[in-house]
Amino acid sequence: MKLKKWILIFITFMIITSGIVGGFNVVVDPFGAFGDSFYNWFAYDMTNNPRASKIAYLEKHHNEYDSYIIGGSKTSSYSVDELNKYYGGAKFYNMIMYGGDMYDIELTALYIIKNYNPKNIIINIGVEEASVYNKDKTGIKNMLDWRVSGMNPIEYYGQYFLMNPEYSSDKINRLKEQGYLPSKYNVFVPQTGAYNKAARDSQAIGELDSYLTEYPGFTELLGNRRTATLDDMLGSISRVKAACESRGITHKLIVSPVYFRELLTYPKEDLTAFWTKLADVTDFWDFSGYTPISFEPRYFYDEYHFRNSVGSMVLSKIFGDNNIYKPDNFGFYVTKDNVAARAKNIFNNPQAYPAEKIYSQKVPVLAYHNIDNNASDFSGYAVTSEKFRAVMSSLKAAGYTTIFYKDLVEYVDNGKELPPKPVVITFDDGYMSNYDFVFPTLKELGMCATISVVGVSVGKDKYKDTDYSIIPHFSYAQAKEMYDSGVIDIQSHTYSMHDSEQYDADYRDGTLQKPGESEADYVRAFTEDLQK
Repeated sequence: MKLKKWILIFITFMIITSGIVGGFNVVVDPFGAFGDSFYNWFAYDMTNNPRASKIAYLEKHHNEYDSYIIGGSKTSSYSVDELNKYYGGAKFYNMIMYGGDMYDIELTALYIIKNYNPKNIIINIGVEEASVYNKDKTGIKNMLDWRVSGMNPIEYYGQYFLMNPEYSSDKINRLKEQGYLPSKYNVFVPQTGAYNKAARDSQAIGELDSYLTEYPGFTELLGNRRTATLDDMLGSISRVKAACESRGITHKLIVSPVYFRELLTYPKEDLTAFWTKLADVTDFWDFSGYTPISFEPRYFYDEYHFRNSVGSMVLSKIFGDNNIYKPDNFGFYVTKDNVAARAKNIFNNPQAYPAEKIYSQKVPVLAYHNIDNNASDFSGYAVTSEKFRAVMSSLKAAGYTTIFYKDLVEYVDNGKELPPKPVVITFDDGYMSNYDFVFPTLKELGMCATISVVGVSVGKDKYKDTDYSIIPHFSYAQAKEMYDSGVIDIQSHTYSMHDSEQYDADYRDGTLQKPGESEADYVRAFTEDLQK
C-alpha cells in the first residue's frame, strides 16, 4: 500500500476518533463550557471551573437575576438571600470563583454590566488581591469563559472538545454517586452561585485546642508576600466603578475579614499603602485588619475562608441590622478623610482587638424523659418526682438559671446574653407526667424547660392507633397551657420517627436511614415527617 494511502487512512482515523471523543465531551460537558444541555449538572461543572461554567449557566438564566456579588473564594460566605432582603427584593447571584484575582473580577464584572443589565454590583476583595494580578489562567480548569476573556471562541471550545475524555467519564461515574448532601465533586448551588456548605456548617465546633488539632493549618500559615500588583488592582476597581456609575448601577466594595496569620504574611507598610491608595479610588467597607474576629480560628473554615456566620455579621453591619450579633470594633466605612487613621490602627495595633474569649460559655443540658414514682432514682428513661424536684432545687440553690433551647440558639446566632450559670432542661416524647409533675414543679421553683414532643403520640395512650398500650402523653390543649405559661417551650421530636421494633413491621431506627432504603426515599420520608 502506498504511503499516501496510509497517511490518508491515518488522518481519517484520527478525524473519526477526535469526532467521537469530542462528541462525548460535548454531550457530557464536565466543565459546562457547552451549556450542559444533556445532564444539566452545573453543580459538578462549577466545582471543576466556576469561571467558565457560571457564565454558561447565566447565559440561560441571567433573566432570573438583577444583582451580582463578584469576587474570589471568600465571597461565597455572603448569603444571596440576605442580600436580597437588605436590598429590598433584589435577586442576587454569587459570582465566587476559585483564586479569582482582580483581573478576573474586573473582566467578569464588565461582561455582566454590559450584557445582563444589573441593578446592583458588589465587588468583594481580600488583601491577596493586592499581591496577585492576572496570574496564569491557561488550562481547562482555570480559563475564563471566552465571552468574558475575549479569547477566540474556536480556540476556547477546541480545548474542551479535545480534552482528555477521562474528565467526562469521571462526571458520569460521579453522577451515580450523587447524593442529597454536597461532596467534593459537587460543592456549588447553581441557583445561587455559592458553595453548598450544608455539611461544613453542621460540623461540631468545640474547644479551641481540639479545633486547632483538627485544622492544623491555622498554626502553620507562613509567607512573606508583597502588594506588588497594587496599581493594577486599583485600576481594575476604578474601571468597574466607572462602568457602574455610567449606567446608574449601585456599587459597593467590601474588603473581607482576614485571619490574623494571613495579615502577618504582608509587611505592615504594604498594608497601610494598600488602604491609603484604595480610599483614593473609592469609599469601601473594611472588615480586614486586626479585629476580634481575626483572632478566633473557629470563625474560619480554614486559614483563608471565614464562615457563613461571619458573612452575616458583615452584611448586618453594612445595612445596619442590629438583630444579628457582631462584636464591637468590627467593620468600618473607609473614606479619604479617615483612611490614614484607620490603616495605622488596624494593621499596627493588634492589642486593641483581643480575641473575644468572653463570647463562649459552657452550658450543661440535662435530658429527661418520663417521671415515674415506681422507678429507681435513674432507671432507664424515668426518674421519680422526688428525685427530679431534688435535682431542680439543688440547681436553683447553686445559682443556676434555666434557659430554653431557643435562648441558646439566640446566643449562638445573634449574641443574645445568657444569665450567669445557665442550664438547659429538656424532656423528650411528651409524656403525661411532664404535665402532671414537671410543669407544676418548675412553675413553683421559677424555672423552665423545653419539651420535644412526638407528634403522632400527642394525647394518646395507644401506640399509633393500635391496641398496644403506651405511657400516656399530654394533649395539644395541655401543651398550649404549658407553653402559654412561659414555663415550658414546645419543640419537635419528629412526628412519627419513633418506631417500635416490637410493633412496627417497617421499623426505622429513630431518624436513621433504613437498611436498603434509597437516599431519595429517605430524604422524602424525613421531609414529610418534618412537615407534619
